[in-house]
This record gives sequence, C-alpha cells and structure tokens, in this order.
Amino acid sequence: MKLKFNRKPIQIAKRLNKEETEEKLVKFSALSPEELMEEFNTSEGGLTKDLVQKRTEEYGKNELNQSDEDSWYKRLFEAFINPFTLVLLLLAIVSFVTDFLIAKPGEKELTTVIIIATMVTLSAMLKFIQEGKSNNAGKQLKAMIKTTSTVIRDNKEYEVPIEDLVPGDVIRLMAGDMIPADVRIISAKDLFISQASMTGESEPVEKFANLKNNKLRLTNYIEAQNLAFMGTNVISGSATAIVIITGDDTQIGTIANTVTEKRELTSFDEGVNAVSVLLIKFMMIMVPIVFLINGITKGNWLNALLFGISIAVGLTPEMLPMIVTTNLAKGALSMSKSKTIVKNLNSIQNFGAIDVLCTDKTGTITEDKIILERHLDIHGNEDIRVLRHGYLVSYFQTGLKNLLDQAILDHGRQNGLKTLNEAYEKVDEIPFDFTRRRMSVVLKDNNEKTQMITKGAVEEMLDICTFAEYQGEVVELTEEIKEEILETVKDLNGVGMRVIAVAQKTQPSPEGIFSVQDESDMVLMGYIGFLDPPKQSSVEAIKALKEYGVDVKVLTGDNEKVTRHVCNQVGISVDNILLGHQVEVMTDEELKVEVERTSIFAKLSPQQKARIVSILRENGHVVGFMGDGINDAPAMRKADIGISVDTAVDIAKESADVILLEKDLMVLEKGIVEGRKTFANIVKYIKMTASSNFGNMFSVLVASALLPFLPMLPVQLLILNLIYDISCISIPWDNVDEEYLKVPRKWNADSIGSFMRWIGPTSSIFDILTYIVLFFVICPMITGGHYWSPGVDKELFMMAFNAGWFIESLWTQTLVIHMIRTPKIPFIQSNASTQLTVFTTIGIIIGTLIPYIPFGTALDMYPMPAVYFAWLALIIVGYMVVVTIFKKIYIKKYGELL
Repeated sequence: MKLKFNRKPIQIAKRLNKEETEEKLVKFSALSPEELMEEFNTSEGGLTKDLVQKRTEEYGKNELNQSDEDSWYKRLFEAFINPFTLVLLLLAIVSFVTDFLIAKPGEKELTTVIIIATMVTLSAMLKFIQEGKSNNAGKQLKAMIKTTSTVIRDNKEYEVPIEDLVPGDVIRLMAGDMIPADVRIISAKDLFISQASMTGESEPVEKFANLKNNKLRLTNYIEAQNLAFMGTNVISGSATAIVIITGDDTQIGTIANTVTEKRELTSFDEGVNAVSVLLIKFMMIMVPIVFLINGITKGNWLNALLFGISIAVGLTPEMLPMIVTTNLAKGALSMSKSKTIVKNLNSIQNFGAIDVLCTDKTGTITEDKIILERHLDIHGNEDIRVLRHGYLVSYFQTGLKNLLDQAILDHGRQNGLKTLNEAYEKVDEIPFDFTRRRMSVVLKDNNEKTQMITKGAVEEMLDICTFAEYQGEVVELTEEIKEEILETVKDLNGVGMRVIAVAQKTQPSPEGIFSVQDESDMVLMGYIGFLDPPKQSSVEAIKALKEYGVDVKVLTGDNEKVTRHVCNQVGISVDNILLGHQVEVMTDEELKVEVERTSIFAKLSPQQKARIVSILRENGHVVGFMGDGINDAPAMRKADIGISVDTAVDIAKESADVILLEKDLMVLEKGIVEGRKTFANIVKYIKMTASSNFGNMFSVLVASALLPFLPMLPVQLLILNLIYDISCISIPWDNVDEEYLKVPRKWNADSIGSFMRWIGPTSSIFDILTYIVLFFVICPMITGGHYWSPGVDKELFMMAFNAGWFIESLWTQTLVIHMIRTPKIPFIQSNASTQLTVFTTIGIIIGTLIPYIPFGTALDMYPMPAVYFAWLALIIVGYMVVVTIFKKIYIKKYGELL
C-alpha cells in the first residue's frame, strides 16, 4: 500500500496534559491501520528522510526530560552556597574593608582574608569534586544501557537509537524488544507484551491489530488491545506498529514528569538545616556581646570589630560542608565495593537513619524464579502422571513459553522425563490465550493412540472437565468433588503456591480439525503447584535488619495469600495484612494507626504505595523504599531514600538515590551500617567543634572583661582555627564503636545545643586556669614583672600570653576530639583510627612549634619556657579527667553522647 503525502503532519504539541494524551490514545486505537497511516502521512514503507528530519525538529528527541541534571558550573556555584560559607564570605568582605581598604598605608594586610578564603575554597572544592565523582558513577551506569529499535524508512529497515524515533515511524517488534514509544499496532502474530512495569500485571497481555471493544471508555485506554506503551516489553510473537506519541508525552513520560518534580526535604536535609540554623543563632548572639565588651573595656572599636570577626569565624564550623561531603563520598566509595552505585551523596546518611524499609516481594525477598514445588492428584497426593502430562504440554506447545512452562520442563528433566517427548509426535495444538487461560496439545504415541492434554487456571479447567480421576477411577465430576478440589487448591494457595490444573482425554477428534470446542468433556487429573521461593539470604538479611533497628514492610501488588506465606517464611510478621481496597477507603488518621501495626500491604496501586510511604514519614519514621518498576517510582520519590537495581526500568533508576548491582537485602544491611558510620563521624565533627568553639567564646568573654588586652590576636585565632580544621579532615576515616551502629540515627539539633551547653563551658574552666598561670606565673617570669609593674614590656607580656593561650587552646581543642568521639574511655576502651591519630598529632606538633619559628614571630608570639609545659601537662590531664566525668553525666541524662 502506497499513500500520497498530501496531508499536514498530525499536531501533537509537546507537554500535553494527561487528559489530552489519553484522548489521543483512544482516538488512534479506534482508527483502522489505513486511516492511521493517512493520519500520520506514512505508509508500510515508512517515513521519508525529509519528513523524519522535519518531525525531529517539531517534536524533539524521543527521550524523557532530564532537566533535573545539574551542569558543572551550577554544581560549582552551589558548592560555595551554604549558610557557613556565606557567613565566612561576608566576614572576609568586612575584613577586606577594615584591614586593607580603610587601613593606614603601613598597616594594610590581607592575612585574615587569605585564611578565610583558603577555608572556603578547601571546603567548597572538595564538595564539588566528590559530588562530581558520584554523579559520574551514576552516568556510567546509565550509559551501560543502549537501546535501539528496528524502523522502516524509505522502504528500508534500519536499527536506530530509540531517541531518534518520531511520530509516524513504522517499527518492527520482536520477542525481547522494549517498546520504544507509545505505539499503535497495525499487524501482529502471537504478540504478548509484559506491562508489569506499567500496570503491575504479572501476566503478559496479548495484543492485536484491531480494537475488539469499539466502545472503549476514556479511562480504560490502557486496556486497548492494539496499543502498546513505552517501557513495556515484548515477551513473544512479532508485530508492526506505528509510533504515535514520543518522549515526555508518552504514558511513561507522564509518570516521569510526576516523579522528577522537586522532592520533599529528606531527613538529611532537615537535619543539616536545623544544625546550621542553631549554630548561626549562637554566633549571632555571642559575636555582638564579645564586640561590645571589648569595645567598651579596651576603647579600640576597630580592634574590637576585627576580634569580633575572628570570633565569628571561630564559631563557624566552616569545614562542615567539606567534612559532610567527604564523609558521604567515603561512604559512597565503600558502597561501590559492595556492588552499589550511590547517585545522591546525601542518601548515604539517610541509609543509616532509616528505621522502616519498604520493599516489594518479587526478586527482593524471593528468588524471582518460579520453581515447580508439587505435582498432585485431585486429593493432594504426589502423582508422577500429572507431572508427565504437564511436561508434554509444555514441551510440545509452540506459543508463549512462560515461567511456569520453564519450571515444569526443568522439574521434569530433573525427574527423569528428559526423553519422554521421544515417545510422542505432536498432532496439533490450541494455543494459550488470556481469555480461556489454558492451552492444549494433541499428541500421538508409538501405538497410534491420540490424546489431548490441557493445562490452565483451575476455575477455567473445571469448566471444561466432565470427569475426574477420583480415588483411582474416572468418575463424573460432581459438585461435591468440585468443592473438594477447590478446598485443596485453597489450601495450596494458603501455603503460597500458585496452582494450575492438568486434564486429558483420549481420541478427541479426527486429525487436522482441532479447535477450542474440543476442549470439553475432559478428565481432570490433578494440579501442579509453583513457588517463587524466598532467597536463602532473606531470612538472615531481615534478621540482621531487625538487629539494626529497621522494620521491614512489604508493599506489593501481588496476591495476599502468596505474600503472607512468603513473608511468614522469612520472618516478617503476618498478623495483620492490609489490601489496596482497604487502604483506599481509610482516612489519613486511620492509616497512620494501621501502618504502625501492619507489615504486609498487598494488591496496592502505585498511588497507594506512595501514600503509605508518606504516612510513615508523617509518623516520624525515616523511610527507605526499594523497587524496580514504573509503579514503584512515585513511592521512591516520597521516601527519604529510593533504592533500585540496575535491571530496573529507567524511570525507577531515575527516581532512585541508590542503585544496587545485586538485588539482595544483605546489600542494604551493609548500606545501613555505612550510613551510620558516616552519620557518626559527621556528628562527631559538629558536636566537638560546636562545643569547643562555644567554650572558647566563654573564655573570650571572661578574658575580655578581666584582661587589659586581647587574649589572642584575630590573626592568631584564625591560624588556630585553620590548624584545627585541617586536623579534622581525617574524621571521615575514624572508627565507630560497634554499639553505636545498632540503632537508627536521626539528626537532632536539640541534642547538639545541649551538648554545646554541657561540654563547651568545661574547657572554659581550664582556659581560665591557663589565664591565671600565664598572667601571674609564666609571663612575669619572661618579662621580669607583672603587667602593671613599672618598666615591664607590656607588648612582650602580651605576646607571651597570646602564645601560651594559643598552645593550650590547640591542645585542648584537638585532644577533645579523642574524648568526644566515643562514650568509652579514649585510648583505653576505644581508639581512634590511625589517620585521625596522625592528623591530630601533627596538628598539635605544628601548633606548638609556631611560637618558636619566624612565622610565630611574625604573628606576634613569643616562645614559651620549659616550665610552661609542666603547667600545661597538669592542665591537660585535669581537663581530660573532667571532660570524662561530664561526659558520663551527660550520657546518663540524655541517653547517648553522639
């Protein structure tokens, strides 16, 4: 058939709404193949090259929107934009103005600005680099998937990438193909398509060229037998189809548009925001107080402003973004070694925080492989004859060989039936279809005996059977026997089996004229029961997850009886099961109660899955959702962390934060442990830095009120901060106590505030002791008299005091890392990692040597005498003892340290 290209191309505007796309699908399904070709100005020979080019320009690529992917320059910009770096940048600007622009010619210097800029750059660049590495890993995974389609253009067949298809393209479909767009089938032969990823249907759907129901309702467009949708798969058969809708306007594109909307804030986002706000509040309160006290008591308001800026820098955990990102990147690297790709760095911490894991059943808890479990007579007794007859049907049928057929053949071969087929010759067959839900073959044995064997769904098989093999005899199939059969099948369903029935009859009809009508007056032989068995690792994994405080809930569209049995086998509570229709009629308040006591949710729609996840989060849980189908994507976007597998549909992988290369719950356990390690090391940095800085501010307040000079110059304070922050870079590699990993961990800004108030002022006690020792012992020893004594070099006195407090502050601030990193006694019951020990030791050594080198002289520091270190040792030992005591009291009061 050749048609003239004299009509305008059909207009399918980009980004149609849901109703418009459904209307077009219904319209195209109702047209005849000839009318459809005319509508799209195409033919059996396909589109012309020029028309393909024109439609590519008109409709764009046949791909889903990737607008959520950030450019490198946007990620670089965002790496610098967070509350702490903004504060530091503001302080750098103020310092630039005061230290350089308005300073006297001989006093202009940029030391403070350079130090702040170094801190900001280090933090932002490491965050940018680590996120870039993680994003590249996700891209490499996606790049592994290359999908093409066979298209007819200018009367020739080509293999083209699916993104190059346009409306009107004529394509060929064969078994194993993915449907590359929303298409209308114009010819088909035994075409079966799996729509499980789109609709959740477990069985393939047969498709035809013509619409059987011409009164198709708008809301039922997906049931059109002549439409196929992007992202679904051809199981068997072949077809020719016309592309009718591409890209974002496809049904999968409509779903993709809903799941790529901006996600709600996760547990991680909320936690970081709360901590940031808390620390900035402390800074905004403390800095003005320090500024005013120093301005009033010292009379030099410019110095007071510079010192206030230094205090603000000291209170700001400027390395927080870097420490957080490094922790997350390290976690991502560890996860990659466990066959896991982390797309979103923040999801590592969310992994550790989850206390509820929602997962599907098939392939996660089960093997995703159907095995034949039982072959029984109608009384439920093992019967090899039932297996023999089932094996023959599965072997000789030429239509769709599904998972059940494969299971029968595998089991038959294992039970000595490998050569059974050699004794038979196939005469004819009546193929399977999903209306009859059964199929038949007619065989002839070596004795010329002809036999029809049928297998199929129990209810449909009962409809065609008049007799049954009952207690060793062929008897009439009475209502009483039917009830017994159905009760046996119910019992098999109750233990998680999917059941089909097997029947036969001899000498059915003359050869060559067999039809569906011959499937009658048959003799029911028995049943074959199948299981999708639980993975061997599932029991162990679910037990391990429970030990780590994670409650596993199964959200599935599958049958509740099968789900109940499987869940019972792997240790998931089956006391209460909620079905989709029950969820649908519940209010949110009712569902909030039910989700807490229910572990199994069956026969759920995608929207119901997403709703359950949202309700769990509203109840205060941190929720992970593991899925691999399009119908799982909305729930994955609602969860704190979405988990998918590399074999999942693209939309599920796009929605996921983490992609597993192995669909196994044991991998999740590793992720949870890694997430909790990550969280522990992030919280260590925040708590130890915030409390240490908070204690320093108390010390500064006391010094500002009592001392006639600044206890430490602004530039000295900045150098102290820089050394401390560099020491903290190794925290992501620190060890974490095993006991800490056993409980889900969530951000709690209140705990950080209480920690600051308890532990912070502890250091002030020893800072004040240091002031006393320096002011009344060490500095007079160096200068030959007290500060107010006649002839004393006050500048030298101040230089010595600054150096003494600099060294003491560095020692206490660095050693407290080891004190706070564990609730146990440090160096005895719990040791830091080698990296952290080395970094902190080097930091202390460098800081202690500064007053003795020219750099220290340039910073207005004076070398300390040997006796100072004897006093320092006493102060440090006392500090560590007191911190240990306060730590124990704090744990007793609040339940935990970190």
